[in-house]
Amino acid sequence: MKLFSYLSVAVLLVSSIALTAYSPDMLSVVIVGFMCIIALAGCIYGLLPTISITNGLLNGQNSIRKASGTEGSSAWVAALQIERFFQQKTLDRLFGDYREKVQHQRETGQIVSDIDEVLNEDVLALYTWKGVIAQLPGTLTGLGILGTFVGLLLGLRDINFVTVEAALGSVQSILAGINTAFYTSIAGVILSILFNIINNVLRNIMNRETGLFLEEFHKSVIPTTDEQARYSGRREVRQILELLERLPKNMGNGVLTSEAVNSAGSNERVLMPQILEGLRKNEFTFFLQPRYELNARRVIGAEALVRWNHPVLGVISPSVFIPVLESNGYITKLDQYIWEEVCKTIRVWIDEGIRPIPIAVNVTKTDVLAIDVAEFFSDMLKKYRIPPKYLDIDIAKSAYLETHGALSETEAQLQQMGFRVILDGFDGNFVELSALGGIGTDQLKLDLRSAALQDRINTLPGIFAQARTLRLNLMAEGIESTEQLNVLRKAGCAEGQGYIFSRPLSVDEFAKILKVGHSG
Repeated sequence: MKLFSYLSVAVLLVSSIALTAYSPDMLSVVIVGFMCIIALAGCIYGLLPTISITNGLLNGQNSIRKASGTEGSSAWVAALQIERFFQQKTLDRLFGDYREKVQHQRETGQIVSDIDEVLNEDVLALYTWKGVIAQLPGTLTGLGILGTFVGLLLGLRDINFVTVEAALGSVQSILAGINTAFYTSIAGVILSILFNIINNVLRNIMNRETGLFLEEFHKSVIPTTDEQARYSGRREVRQILELLERLPKNMGNGVLTSEAVNSAGSNERVLMPQILEGLRKNEFTFFLQPRYELNARRVIGAEALVRWNHPVLGVISPSVFIPVLESNGYITKLDQYIWEEVCKTIRVWIDEGIRPIPIAVNVTKTDVLAIDVAEFFSDMLKKYRIPPKYLDIDIAKSAYLETHGALSETEAQLQQMGFRVILDGFDGNFVELSALGGIGTDQLKLDLRSAALQDRINTLPGIFAQARTLRLNLMAEGIESTEQLNVLRKAGCAEGQGYIFSRPLSVDEFAKILKVGHSG
């Protein structure tokens, strides 16, 4: 491939020199020589960088294979440690920028960016002057045409048929002009065709290698969103446990003693006393992730997400404490507390003259099995005098699948009371849900972060088309890129939420949006 690329450029340059050398006159030499200079500039600034980047992408694929074969370390970690990943200046600089960005994101617990944000066909087109280089074939053809007119003009300028000698001289002048005209025109066409073919072939090869590299990087190196979330969760748990050990002992406010921490045999034994103390002191609260109407970017709802506001450690994400609560059944107590806090907040908004919008609360499998969910929410409506239209019930997909028999009656009761029931965490598998005998929820929430949809944005149009066929209302969550947003809009998705719009907001921050009628 490398030999073919350089041979193609050599053919173009040799052809340019040969056409210049065999020019019939000085005018042709000047015009064709100028074409040769333009072709040389195109090679230097367009074709040779394209070849260099293509070779770098091939080296990058070799680096991926090297990282994948590294023992004792993940391919992701090994890849980030390779200093000259592409062995090509431009690509290594881009990869260095990407490495710094994702290392910061991992340190702060964020989902890492995809490499195609810094390395894609559009970026490489800028570094190889694609827009300018694409104009050169037309420029070469134009110079050939210009030579044609100049040659004919010079040949016809001194025509004189007064004498035989003058007539013969005029004929020779005309023939010389025609010779110049045809030669420069033909030279321009030949160089234009050669340059255009070689440029298109080399760019198609580069784009192909770009696609192959990105596919291999996604498949072999970059961890999935779920894997990153698990890693981030495990790291945060370790950090919290370390911080707990550093807190002053015997504070009398539920902080573990040194003996308790040192003898803890699991996260649950270390965290559970703190969690129970936090519940007693109302340290748990909720943030609101806005839900948007995608086309107008107008806030039309929100999802309540629990957070632990620890008095010493600050805000702690649910990845730290939710697994502990789920393992011993205490998740139901926390859920009921958050549900009631949401209802209180809606009541406060109404009393303050703020027009609420629907807030979704999450219901787990444990909730369905442990308590009468419909009765609880019925009591909340009466206690806080709020219309059910302001409260959506998000039921986790696992709860829907594993407790469908017990849940179906609860679902019907909630809908009869006026609540909108939403299936949360849907991954596009309609067959899995249809096997239950029908989908009774009012809406499905498609989770773009699920393993089934990871790096499969091309499947979204088909999923939304099938939803329309089945007469199912489908929205999206986990929207994190402009590409996802554009595909969702084209697919007919009307509602969605994700970090591309907004991070989860405190209740006060969200209330400000409601007060000013902010539309995103």
